[in-house]
Amino acid sequence: MNIILNLSQSKNSIFSFDELQNIFSMSNKQVFKNKLNYLTKSWILERVTKWIYGLKWKEINKFELANKIYSPSYISFFTALYHHSIIFQYENDIYLAYKKTDTKKILDFEIKLKCLKKDILLNPSWIINNGYYSIASAERAFLDTVYLYWDIHFDNIDKLNYEKVLKLLEIYNSKSLEKKVKSYFNNK
Repeated sequence: MNIILNLSQSKNSIFSFDELQNIFSMSNKQVFKNKLNYLTKSWILERVTKWIYGLKWKEINKFELANKIYSPSYISFFTALYHHSIIFQYENDIYLAYKKTDTKKILDFEIKLKCLKKDILLNPSWIINNGYYSIASAERAFLDTVYLYWDIHFDNIDKLNYEKVLKLLEIYNSKSLEKKVKSYFNNK
């Protein structure tokens, strides 16, 4: 039961099968699957999706969940823009930069995967990792969004650091994107 106490005191809200197996120090997968089955039936853990578990009494962090299911990825686009107060329209869904485009319904929201080229996706510049999930900085989310959606309205573009935006443009290696981005700032 000491392990359960440690889990409940953890700042994580989501655990993968492998993480739990390490925490419980059980090398035999079948024996551990039986243990997980017991823990879910005894109302300690809940299966959120395949190979992902949460504590029954702890609220699940949607950002952590999305990053845990899809890796490598980071929260970006409209989710990160709202988080950084660049747009004001709240959306319950989570937008992730990922290696392919897809949508997955989970719990009461959708995870919307948006494909970015590998060079962009795997570049860590201005991706904030707090140990639980990774999220694009305001400037990185802005560029990701313009890169994929092109004509978008931003409510609070003044919060962006223009110098960072220009520096980050190098990642995208696109003259047309550079021209489009500069047009957003020329209209101020």
